[in-house]
Amino acid sequence: MLLKTIDFVRFEGYVIDRAGWTLRWREEPIPLNRKSFDLLMYLIDRRDRVINKEELLQALWPDQFVEESNLTQQVFLLRKALSRHESGARIIETLPGRGYRFTPSIEADTQSQAPHSAEPTQQQIVVTATESTTHVTIEEEFERHDASPASQPGPTWKYLRVAAAAASALAFAALAAAGWLGYQRWLDRSGGPPVQVVVTGIDGTTGDPALDRALLSALRMNLSQSPFVSLVPKDAVKSTLVQMKRNPDDPIPADVARELCERTNSQAVLHGTVAQTGRHFLLTEEATSCVDGSTLAADKQEASKAEDLPTGIDKLADSIRQKLGESRRSVARFSARLSPATTASLEALKAYSEASRLAERGELPQAIDLLKKSVADDPGFAIAWNDLWAYTASLNGDPISSREAIQKAYSLRDSAGALERLTITAHYDMVVVGDLYKSERDYKTWTQLYPRSITAWNGLSLTQQQLGHHSDAELSAARAQALRPTHAGLNLNLALAQMANGDAPAARATCQHAFASGVDSDHLRSGCLQIAYLLQDAAWLQSFRDWAANHPKSPLFAIAEAGIAIGEGRFADAKKLIDRATEILRQQGLESQADAYIRATGVHLIEAGDVASGTPMLRSSAADPETGSDLVGLAEIEDIPAASAGLHAMESEHPQGTLWKLYWGPIVRAAIAMASHKPNDAVSLLETTHPLEAKDLDIPMRRALANFAAGRPAIAERDFRFILAHRELDPTSSSYPLAWLGLGRCLAAEGKPQAASDAYRRFLALWAHADPDALYLRQARQEIAALHAN
Repeated sequence: MLLKTIDFVRFEGYVIDRAGWTLRWREEPIPLNRKSFDLLMYLIDRRDRVINKEELLQALWPDQFVEESNLTQQVFLLRKALSRHESGARIIETLPGRGYRFTPSIEADTQSQAPHSAEPTQQQIVVTATESTTHVTIEEEFERHDASPASQPGPTWKYLRVAAAAASALAFAALAAAGWLGYQRWLDRSGGPPVQVVVTGIDGTTGDPALDRALLSALRMNLSQSPFVSLVPKDAVKSTLVQMKRNPDDPIPADVARELCERTNSQAVLHGTVAQTGRHFLLTEEATSCVDGSTLAADKQEASKAEDLPTGIDKLADSIRQKLGESRRSVARFSARLSPATTASLEALKAYSEASRLAERGELPQAIDLLKKSVADDPGFAIAWNDLWAYTASLNGDPISSREAIQKAYSLRDSAGALERLTITAHYDMVVVGDLYKSERDYKTWTQLYPRSITAWNGLSLTQQQLGHHSDAELSAARAQALRPTHAGLNLNLALAQMANGDAPAARATCQHAFASGVDSDHLRSGCLQIAYLLQDAAWLQSFRDWAANHPKSPLFAIAEAGIAIGEGRFADAKKLIDRATEILRQQGLESQADAYIRATGVHLIEAGDVASGTPMLRSSAADPETGSDLVGLAEIEDIPAASAGLHAMESEHPQGTLWKLYWGPIVRAAIAMASHKPNDAVSLLETTHPLEAKDLDIPMRRALANFAAGRPAIAERDFRFILAHRELDPTSSSYPLAWLGLGRCLAAEGKPQAASDAYRRFLALWAHADPDALYLRQARQEIAALHAN
């Protein structure tokens, strides 16, 4: 809300004359540059609320790309200027994670003249000078007070010469400063709002298709560094072409490119050519408008030999970015030079390009082989090492197994472009270091520099979900999904974040809108099934099961159904479902994933009371300590040596790992303490998990069980009630029904038989279809009978 504009503002002894652009402390004029004054006025006019940094950046630097450090610098200068008052109160308050706020009460003065105006006999010139990252503003002070003839001698020729020299020097400085300021503004000048472009290809006549594709890959690599020009992802181009009934592998004619551009809400189509005469090459690129096909930007570069092509691509990409409106400073700062930093090897670039093409087609083993060739040709090719890690992790379902590749990429990150450095650093901090808080900062930096990066927003959301910051995770997921509304994974992430944040109806709307828009996948269906189950929407649940009946080769949906079955005590059904799902995975060559799902199901069965079935499933393959849950399962079946050894190895390997310090480490140790019949130790060990206790239902469940076993039912009751109030954190797990059982036991121990009986009945209703011999079902029936007998 914009409050009423006030001409003269008084607060804490300061007086602002808006029209005169002056700030005074009592009788003293305070030098303040224009940007700091604009910031102060903006905060004062909106003093009824907190102003976030993004709004301030847009208000102070409209249609420009500037770093957040510029805003921080202006806040610093403003606070320094507003430091005269005796109260010591902070005029500009920082609210971490939210923004800034103007805090003092103000007095309005609507007089037509500025208070404390200077005497008529005085002249005061106040010119200010500060330097920031984006531009320089001159700030100097020069004051001349006219004096009476009686008190000052008349000017002499020497004095006049000195004065003239000083005036000339000052004029020269002013001109130099104006020139510098103009130059800085010229560097920062942009040609309008950011643009999104569709890159349709490069028509090649080099006679080497692999070289033609490598040049296109190189062009995309350079353009992708831009925070101003964003590229429609290749998979989005392919999926859109499929919707248009076009073969994605065919060349894209101009009319199809225009329609593709419109369908993806882009502004331009970028198409190039490469022609060869002998050893001489001519590279051209042209960006055309999606609206009328007019040329928005075009350039050409020549290369005298093949080895010069990377340099030509660099120059071509920079020129197109600048002609599309990106500022010169931004182009200079955010460029991935193919020569010599990113890779000077044409062979390495060709292998990298072919690997990307094969990965897009799902041929990961072949893509991995080509990436190995790429890094062999150029061991300093940082992004190739990063992709080698990513492809290997995707193939194995295990990001840790390819850790050496991401470590190598991280060691080479300074040779990569800005975007690639962010990508590599975020992956390294997540996978190798395991520091989720640092990873969150990495992704936030990434989103600030590249606000249209889907990968950055999605990675930030996933990290925030791991930290239990569900409201932040939903906002980040929404930003990612808005950039790619037709991507199944992004829709699923948004729906799950909405559910975890307590808005299941919004999550349902996200799923239904995706399906209505033709967005569908096994993964999306299995995730939305959880939301339907949470809402107990029988018709919607049935629609999912009808879909599954028509898609019998859907492993993820069967795994989700197995989770529901365990949560309802239907252990026999769960085992059949997981057997079917893992058989499909093995048929697809995903052996390690199948093994991991079997072990995970074994742990869930153990925690739901079916130790006899869960133990052999957990031991069916070698435990993977990186998952954490395997170690918990080992502790719960009292294999304490194996659980302890795995935990020690992981804590040694991840000394800064957030999850190992605040989640898995305490949980595994607490499970060991419970297996050793030391519930008080378990309670103490779980104290360190408080920062992540909103992550899911596991921590409150373990704390409740430990407190109950330690003879503190009233304390355990609080955690059981928390679980019952937050089923959205894990709606299909056994934690929710077992929390009703735990609550009944607590209330019975507290001498509240009626309330206890009600809680037991809720549990029995949830397990109405449980296996008749399920342990907790039998115990609940016995306990409620004993309660009624008394």
